[in-house]
Amino acid sequence: MKKFHERYGPIFTVWLGSRPLVIIAARELAHEALIQKGSVFADRPPALGTRKVITCNQHSINSAAYGPLWRSLRRNLVSESLSPLAMKTFGEVRKWGIDRLVENLRNEAARNGGAVSVVEQLRTTVFCIILCMCFGSKPDEETVISMQGFFREILLNIGGLEETSAIMGFIFWRRRARKAAIRRRQREALLALVNKRRNAPPLAGGSYVDTLFSLTVDGGRSLHDDEIVLLCSEFIFGGTDTTIASLQWLMANLVIRQDVQARLYDEIVGVTGKGKPAEEDDLQQMPYLEAVVKETLRRHPPVHFVVPHAVTRSCELAGYEVPADASINFFVTRMGMDPGVWQNPSEFRPERFADEGVEVDLTGTKEIKMMPFGAGRRVCPGIGMAMLHLNLIVARLVQEFAWECKPGETVDMSETQELSTVMKYPLQAVIKERERGHK
Repeated sequence: MKKFHERYGPIFTVWLGSRPLVIIAARELAHEALIQKGSVFADRPPALGTRKVITCNQHSINSAAYGPLWRSLRRNLVSESLSPLAMKTFGEVRKWGIDRLVENLRNEAARNGGAVSVVEQLRTTVFCIILCMCFGSKPDEETVISMQGFFREILLNIGGLEETSAIMGFIFWRRRARKAAIRRRQREALLALVNKRRNAPPLAGGSYVDTLFSLTVDGGRSLHDDEIVLLCSEFIFGGTDTTIASLQWLMANLVIRQDVQARLYDEIVGVTGKGKPAEEDDLQQMPYLEAVVKETLRRHPPVHFVVPHAVTRSCELAGYEVPADASINFFVTRMGMDPGVWQNPSEFRPERFADEGVEVDLTGTKEIKMMPFGAGRRVCPGIGMAMLHLNLIVARLVQEFAWECKPGETVDMSETQELSTVMKYPLQAVIKERERGHK
């Protein structure tokens, strides 16, 4: 049987210490691995040093080994907090958060001659919504600011060289100490919110942490505090970081492509009129909006690579041997830029989805053409929530304001890597109030 190519191609291998990391860059091979052989490729490799800050011995949904614990945690999240019925209970929270975003942008623009710092406003809004979904009540300003800063610090410190051995840990002891301090602060900050909710009266709609209080795993035991803190942290990370990054890329493209923005605005007001704010039920009548969101996810996927996979046993993939100790990852960006699927793949063109009949299953069940949320058994469980937040927030922003570049400036689309792939130079824009009135 052939070994993996030691080169850049559809499938190639790099090394993390003594452990091989297999990179799959071809969408057909990704489909074979994640869909056709999904149960074999559904495990996770051991967490490396920096990842332990947010995986806590791999007891989170993202990091848990493929087995009963992972099934229990994921089933609880999907059925209790991310189901269509559960998401509907937080509709008022989303409306409150987005109304707050619109007002904050309006006030900032009034102070600065129309100029706004987009990413900071988006970050605050998404944090407000996700914190409320996690802990069941609208957070106060102080809590939002402190939690934003705290999670931002984690993002900026989680990368870098991995301490994969005792020797490396000794050499980089200051880094390890800093990460340990971050983890302690993570536990203290979130545990305070967990205990506040634990000691409060029951909520009619519930919250994510409420489901964790009643969840049993491993044959009947309750989750301990460290596990609850970790799962809340994962919920907040998963619901904020990639969504904020995608929103900023999307608005940047609308600033550049005024024709796309104009067509999108016409669609939105054609459904809602100029006087009524866009609501969740309106989104089903906005196919061009969905096309703009999908094109953003194709052209600017939240991450270049998904969370690493591992095989449950050695196996064969397209004639190549996959060793049992290998980590496997998927080159998401390259799949979304495959010229065999996408005409002029570097171009931002939502019309490929809206007018040209390109159909995409974002879960990859039928065929993988792009996989911004992963695919198969480890596909992101929050895909529905993410798409709802992206579509609804963009609809309101475009309905309320016309978005333009600052005079004499252009939008720099250079990227940099944090936990997500983000704009290297955060978007600065000028907004102008749209005309209000009846349809």
